[in-house]
Amino acid sequence: MKSDLYTEEHGMETILSKMDAIGHLCELSPSDTGKLRLLAEEMLSLTVRLFDDLKYQFRAENDGKRFTLRLTAETAVSQSKKEKVLSLSKSGKNKAAQGVFGKISNVFESLLIHESGYEPIVIPQYDGMELTPYFALSVYREAIPNAPKEDQSELWDGLEKSIIATLAKDVVIGVKSNKVEMIVLAEF
Repeated sequence: MKSDLYTEEHGMETILSKMDAIGHLCELSPSDTGKLRLLAEEMLSLTVRLFDDLKYQFRAENDGKRFTLRLTAETAVSQSKKEKVLSLSKSGKNKAAQGVFGKISNVFESLLIHESGYEPIVIPQYDGMELTPYFALSVYREAIPNAPKEDQSELWDGLEKSIIATLAKDVVIGVKSNKVEMIVLAEF
């Protein structure tokens, strides 16, 4: 099943209430319906919070109890919007953020404003995906044991405290044409 396509014109509350309806329609438990809503809320919070007039599309798809949440945003960001994002950093540069929430948000924003510094990654389990991936939660998780020992505890702690990292099977961020896309995969 695919949900309707929702845009910024529908607003965040409409999208979140639709997630409740989808959870009920798919016969998820109230707890799992709440988790589906939390994932959608976290996606929207991670991506659209800095841009008041960001043009985006949101859709939920499911196959039984497996869900794919997709948020796609246009990459055409004006210079003034780019400066607004960069002004939030004390250095005026878009530095890599710590923790999974910051990392996801930073990659999405950087791709949205055409910042360089991220190389496409290979995600074998997603062959056939129509986007060029730049971040995957599964790759982030796998990299933690190889991080410097002094950073591992903080990275695991950040992962465990993140709603999206706890509830999602995977999160992939990439570029398709002139759009940045975040895909969240979840199973209930």
